[in-house]
This record gives sequence, C-alpha cells and structure tokens, in this order.
Amino acid sequence: MDTPETGEREAILGAAIRLFAALSYDATSMGQVAEAAGVDVATATRYFPTKRGLYLEVMEDAQRALAAAVEPPARDAQTGPPGRSLEALHRFVDAYIDLCAEHPEIPALWTHRWMSDASDIDHLEAHSLQPLTQQFVDGFATLAEPAEADPSMITYTIVWCIHGFTLSGILDGTGHRVGMSDPALLRRFRAHMHQLLDRALRRPD
Repeated sequence: MDTPETGEREAILGAAIRLFAALSYDATSMGQVAEAAGVDVATATRYFPTKRGLYLEVMEDAQRALAAAVEPPARDAQTGPPGRSLEALHRFVDAYIDLCAEHPEIPALWTHRWMSDASDIDHLEAHSLQPLTQQFVDGFATLAEPAEADPSMITYTIVWCIHGFTLSGILDGTGHRVGMSDPALLRRFRAHMHQLLDRALRRPD
C-alpha cells in the first residue's frame, strides 16, 4: 500500500529522472530536484542523501526498463535459425523504438553520458550497459557475420539512429521539427529502420 513516504520518494525520483534527462546530471542540483518534486531539500536528502546515489538509482531504473524490453528478442536472435533470427532482430528494433517512444528520458539519460555527463561515475557502462550491449551484438552476429557485416557497428548504428530520432526528430520540409509524437512519421521511421537492418544484413526487402 502506498504511504506518504512512498509518494514523496517516488515524486523525488520522478523529478530527478525528468531533470537529469532534460538538463543532465552535472547541470542539476538537489535543490532543483526538491523543488520539482514539491518538497524541501531536507526531505529530498532524507530519501537520497547524495545526488550521486539518486543518479545511480535513476540509471538502474533506466537499465532495468531497457533490459526488459530488448533482452528477449536479442536472446532469440542468437538461438534461432536465420529466418527466425532476422524476425527477432526486427522485434529488437521495434522494442527499442517503442521503449524510446514511451520513455524518451531513457535515451536522453544515456545520450548525456555519451557527452561526458557524470564523468566521475565511471562504472555504469562496465557493470550494467556493457553486458547488455554484448547480448545485442551477439544477437546481430548471427546474421551479420555471414553477410560480412560488423555486428558491433550494426548494433550501435541502430541505437544511434533511434536515440537521434527520439531526441531530435526531423524537419518536415517547412522548418518545423517533428518526431515520435507524429504517428505517420513514426511508422515511416520504423519501416526505414527495418529496411536499414535488412540491407546491412544483405537480406531482400
């Protein structure tokens, strides 16, 4: 059952996710998090004594959500015959797109890290992201290696494209930026990513 303490803690965590994603860890203070959560700093630090500890919990939550979405198709791609492996890789692409569409804060958090945000916290990739990334690479290797493609580069190309589209979208021809919130454009992007994957693996359309 939810309690006032649970509500406060979740409000602080939710505010931290939004601010770390929008501003970065380095540019966010505990005072900003407390204000966004509707509590005072003393209350925020009672639940999360340090900004570092708060950030680690935020990133752990993001990691769990990512793993839950994309681990199953990545595993299927490693173990199935070529036809089913390709189908699993398409499910991987769709799962990643769906995750980013529903939780754009997740690619925002990781993109900040790519730009050296929270650089003093240097163990996240090695202990959490790298093992998960290796599952993706191994999944792509099933079909990439016979096609003389680089499974690591295919994996990162997919991730870079999805993150970029999630965070910036495209210009619509009139100078207006559109993205994940446009259903027709999202369908186009999804179809493009499937085609990109097929061609990288030298599969017919």
